[in-house]
Amino acid sequence: MTTHFPQFALNFATGSASFSLSPEAAQQWHKALQILLERLKVRSGSSRQQPQDPVEFHHSAANFSLEMFCNPNIWVGPHAAKVLVTVKTEGLRFSTEVEFSRLQEDLSQYLESLT
Repeated sequence: MTTHFPQFALNFATGSASFSLSPEAAQQWHKALQILLERLKVRSGSSRQQPQDPVEFHHSAANFSLEMFCNPNIWVGPHAAKVLVTVKTEGLRFSTEVEFSRLQEDLSQYLESLT
């Protein structure tokens, strides 16, 4: 039996993609974005640029995989940062660069809609 979760809308510069995302996966992704935000703030707030580790997020379900990657060292701060998001199914692999702030907003709206 397949469990269906609400649709999450991922918005990016040239369009959007929607896919089913569990509340647990959304919470884990949100935590990864919070870690990234902290690393971006450290990076932008420091006069001596201390290298920060990249932030990755991976989620897999029955026939679906979601990945996110961002290297905070290449961005001047949270408002400039972009993340690479990849959605994979059995017959599709879709990767796009998404503005960090837009992804944060989309995910926050999704989590709010669940309550």
